[in-house]
Amino acid sequence: MGTPDGLDRELLAMAREGKLTGLRSTRIDLVQDWLDRGLSAEATCKRLTAYNRSVVLAVLEAHAEEHPWLRSCTFLEFGSGGRDEQSVGSDQDNGLLMRVSPDPDELDEVTQSIVVALDGAGLALCEGQVMVNNPQWRGDFDDWLARLTGWLSNPAERGSWQSGLVLDFRAVFGAPRDAILLRERLWEYVRTKPIALSLLIGELTDYRMPLTFYGAFVTEKDGPWQGFLNLKKSVLAHLTNGTRILALKYNLPEHNTCDRLRALSAAGHVSSRHAVQLLDGWEYLQRKRLDIALDCARDDAKPHCYVKPSALEPAERDRLKAAIHAVEKLVRLVQAGIGL
Repeated sequence: MGTPDGLDRELLAMAREGKLTGLRSTRIDLVQDWLDRGLSAEATCKRLTAYNRSVVLAVLEAHAEEHPWLRSCTFLEFGSGGRDEQSVGSDQDNGLLMRVSPDPDELDEVTQSIVVALDGAGLALCEGQVMVNNPQWRGDFDDWLARLTGWLSNPAERGSWQSGLVLDFRAVFGAPRDAILLRERLWEYVRTKPIALSLLIGELTDYRMPLTFYGAFVTEKDGPWQGFLNLKKSVLAHLTNGTRILALKYNLPEHNTCDRLRALSAAGHVSSRHAVQLLDGWEYLQRKRLDIALDCARDDAKPHCYVKPSALEPAERDRLKAAIHAVEKLVRLVQAGIGL
């Protein structure tokens, strides 16, 4: 079997020699350059995800040269990586779909080596342990299908990750057909099982718009982030989840949130005006996350998603409020059913 398409030879050489640590600063420089050149947050995140994927390819290929059975496996990328929406500081969310049964000790050793190598390359370890070194995130096709459908249909089985994470994935290394089939089977399961779909919608039930009736921002009341708003958890995650549910309903092939919104608008499922508002909101929120992450990188601090509304310029506060209102409208529409 040949080497994967899109494999970067320079990155492969670095992976073979265990010299990927410099990629942390390279990644920061690339993102800053893209933004300085006027690229949108959407285009920047797509480019960054593609770059990170090339790093993953190099690491997997270097390991496959020593452990050929890896070529019979499909390395899955979940969450923001599966949607082409990675930001600076995005961590690992991956799994291994296997067609072989290697020695258990070797499997543990190799998968641990993979996640450590990726961490060294700047793709941080996942705090929720959504990684190939965790036995729960590897197995054959039937294992994966039973596991994912079980997680989606039983609230007690849900972990620290959201259900949406397991619905957005794609193959990075190995045979993509297995990942495509798994995704098709999984999406069909959700669409045809009312309990699974209701649980996804239920994740939006507790949504509270981070604005008061009078238009004041609802921020953290205490702790180190007192007075701050978490852009990802309070706004962006609900935009992503609501859009994904509609993509499920209408069986759209798009992986990316912005592409899904455009497809939903083109098909008449979301009004063109609302889609423009949501796209503008996504662009603002994700660009803000990128800027915050770049600032953190300069200070050698861990990236975060917090912003202090009181410190924003009036125009920025207005744009943040507009994004929040657009997302709230989307969440309410999904909760109301709109034919679901």
